[in-house]
Amino acid sequence: MKTVKTVLVTMTLSFACALLVPAPLFAQTFALPEQIERLSARAKGTVNVTLDGALLQLAGQFLDGSDSDERMVKEIISKLRGIYVRSFAFAREGEYTDADLNQVRAQLRSPAWARVVDSRDENNHMQIFVRAENSTLGGVVILAAEPTQLSIVSIDGAIDLKQLSRLSGKFGIPSVPQK
Repeated sequence: MKTVKTVLVTMTLSFACALLVPAPLFAQTFALPEQIERLSARAKGTVNVTLDGALLQLAGQFLDGSDSDERMVKEIISKLRGIYVRSFAFAREGEYTDADLNQVRAQLRSPAWARVVDSRDENNHMQIFVRAENSTLGGVVILAAEPTQLSIVSIDGAIDLKQLSRLSGKFGIPSVPQK
């Protein structure tokens, strides 16, 4: 499976190509369907993070402006409208199906979104979708599916791809090892 660093490089190149699409086509935001929320009843473990704009700004007030990493994170979240993470761990394979993701993928097939990564092997399937706004990245949705785990991460708002890795391990976003 590709490393996150490889995925981010691929995203950067794909996003540059996506900017060639006219801006009016990129007005649609992403919403988690109720069907996804219902998966928690079948899961043995869940992570549910919902930080809308007001909560993100509140969280930003607790970051130390004198620490360079925290200052960078504070700058990043000041431009975001929301961070939404849903992660499910299941006891056995088959407790969720690809059909459970149909409503999610239907939203992401709209002209507003461009799939920039689709990586699949025997047991894993990862997809990354981006939305452009006014010549910048306006949103990212990551779908990561394994036989007994499913994660959906949605970041809504202006995102600088170079700074995106700084959110690793914060606000429910999984940690990504840095070299």
